[in-house]
Amino acid sequence: MIEVSRLTKEFDGIRVFEKLSFRVNDDEGLFVTGASGCGKTTLLRILAGFDADYEGDVFLDGRHTEADVAPDARNIAIVFQEPTLWNHMSIEKNMSYGMKKTDREKLMSVAEGLQIKALLKKYPEEVSGGEAKRVSLARALLSEKKNLLLDEPLSNVDLKTKEIIIDFMKGNYFRNRCILYVTHDRDEMEGLPFGRIEMGK
Repeated sequence: MIEVSRLTKEFDGIRVFEKLSFRVNDDEGLFVTGASGCGKTTLLRILAGFDADYEGDVFLDGRHTEADVAPDARNIAIVFQEPTLWNHMSIEKNMSYGMKKTDREKLMSVAEGLQIKALLKKYPEEVSGGEAKRVSLARALLSEKKNLLLDEPLSNVDLKTKEIIIDFMKGNYFRNRCILYVTHDRDEMEGLPFGRIEMGK
């Protein structure tokens, strides 16, 4: 469960968002939309513990979470807008990085579902930005974290592939999780049964 209450964030005296409140329960998803610069990525960074300079309250899994709680103690997996992969690791190793115990059958299922099975033996420098983004998404899905923060996870993916991936995630890896999903893409929003909040309004 993810809940924020009266969350306010400023940069250099400029208020990015003010008194933002919402709740997403387990087994639910929420699309976060809005114009560039309205604070979508900043919101995810606050929830993940990478930005502690804010006012308001954050609740994760029903517990009030102070700003100084470390990211790795938050039961959160995040896919950033810019993929963050280990350059010295193969794609397969990057995917399994967040797993407590590598389950190769599960890993292969996710690789196939996200259409990146052919990349497993490659390294980050050998794949495109869109492919790297899907590798980051695979790592989040394979983690045991219950709360997923996804920042444009399917950018630079063609429509047909996107439909396949959405169906896969909806049927397998979005169940029993709490998901915040940043996107501008109407196809993604129509493909998943999530609520929606528009920031900057």
